[in-house]
Amino acid sequence: MNLEPDSTTTPTPRCVFVTGVTGFVGGTVLSCLLKAHPNICVKALIREERDAKELQSVYPNLTPIIGDLSSLSLLISTAAEADFVIHAGGDNVPAVCAMIDGLASRTTTTGPPMPRLISLTGPRSLIDLSNPITGNLGASSRPWSDITDAHRIMNLPRDRIHAGADQAIVAHSTAKGVGTMLVSPGQLWGLGKGHLKKESNAAFYYAAVKSRGRAFVIGEGTATWSWSSIGDLGDAVVFLMEQALKSESDSEGRGQLGVNRDGYYFVRTGDLSMMERAKAVSERLGLGEVESVSVDAAREIHPFGPIMWGCGERTRSDKLLKLGWRPKETDWKALMEEGKGERA
Repeated sequence: MNLEPDSTTTPTPRCVFVTGVTGFVGGTVLSCLLKAHPNICVKALIREERDAKELQSVYPNLTPIIGDLSSLSLLISTAAEADFVIHAGGDNVPAVCAMIDGLASRTTTTGPPMPRLISLTGPRSLIDLSNPITGNLGASSRPWSDITDAHRIMNLPRDRIHAGADQAIVAHSTAKGVGTMLVSPGQLWGLGKGHLKKESNAAFYYAAVKSRGRAFVIGEGTATWSWSSIGDLGDAVVFLMEQALKSESDSEGRGQLGVNRDGYYFVRTGDLSMMERAKAVSERLGLGEVESVSVDAAREIHPFGPIMWGCGERTRSDKLLKLGWRPKETDWKALMEEGKGERA
């Protein structure tokens, strides 16, 4: 899709404001965006001058905005100049609301809110931590659909991971007449496509196994997360942005692209149990049988070990599939070893 507007009707190119570009996810989004649209205007929030210079050496048409997510007036003014905003900087409600305020300042259309912002979130809001962590897939567990379960997802208890932030962002978007899409990947596999950060927390488990000399699971290890490649996540974000910008002149397409309370999108390729991960890394390192450990033992290995290795929720990216998006990288074992990476 060409994001360069017709110069006879619009004198300036599209401008996208992106946060989190020095990170694993945000760096990949930036790379995928500029690979798909090398001539688009991109402004990126960057804290350090040295990172800005390094990224500009790779992406010459990148405009660094020096600041951080606490620079609220800067976020407002920069978002006000953008056609679209992609936030990949975590659950920072004041920052996202500031960018929504900036987008709202140039919103002139009537009717349903135009999709103008993507905020990256995650499916850990689906975990009910009032239940004991067992490391096992619950007998009554079923996959979550971002279509049939959309109302439930947006009404989860606010004290759950991500849930309070998601709901606050959507409420502010609705009040300001700005359309926001929340993009929620599961486990991310593969080598980051960005220039600076190449690995995610998938490296934690691999490092723990190497240190212990044995792969491990909590309980039976049947707890299962849905997953996608980091590259497919980046492409999905760009795909949704393209659909959003296209919908400006396509009233039918605009109605199909859910925003705010209808704007929660899972990104998913497949499902993978903890035991499958453990066996794969054990085989790769030649370590033998997988060990079962307690929740307390997992917490001693890493403070978030019980959540990372003992919980799991399966998701279905029904909205993206309905819009025509498809994952490209489907071999998780190949992604585990991509670039000689030590991840699992």
